[in-house]
Amino acid sequence: MVQQQTIDDKEFRPIDREATVQAVKSFFSEQECYYGYNYQELKRLSGAWGELKSPSLNSVGSSATSGVENTVERRFIKHTECLKAIQAVEYAIHGCDRVSREILMKRYIEQRPVKIVRDILQIAGNATWHRLDQRACCQFAECMEAATILYRTDQRLFPQLQFYL
Repeated sequence: MVQQQTIDDKEFRPIDREATVQAVKSFFSEQECYYGYNYQELKRLSGAWGELKSPSLNSVGSSATSGVENTVERRFIKHTECLKAIQAVEYAIHGCDRVSREILMKRYIEQRPVKIVRDILQIAGNATWHRLDQRACCQFAECMEAATILYRTDQRLFPQLQFYL
């Protein structure tokens, strides 16, 4: 007999939309995150490792910089982890519906002014914009959970994006 697994009710707690929206907007801004990095920092760090070079070896075949850590290797690992994080963000954005994806790309990634984004998407009225912007942020936070698992990103790179009541 196969035993059916049950899902704990805690898995389906109601989302705190206001806190989630604020966390996502903060993630895409230049504001410093207390835990993890914001999107702009991840972007910079993903390319901040410099040129790749092998460690120098002496005539014996051991490291010419014995006793000194291989900082090139550490920078490469950091670059790789941040690059995976950026790829997870892109994947999460593409998991959102069309309007949400456009809002996230144009407003938060390309950092276009709200008025320009509203004109492009033909969104009339502040209330409609506010509702669609909130929906985009909440969808992104939901999609990030799966994206970080798929891309095997270090959870410490991201601030908490989804909050529950």
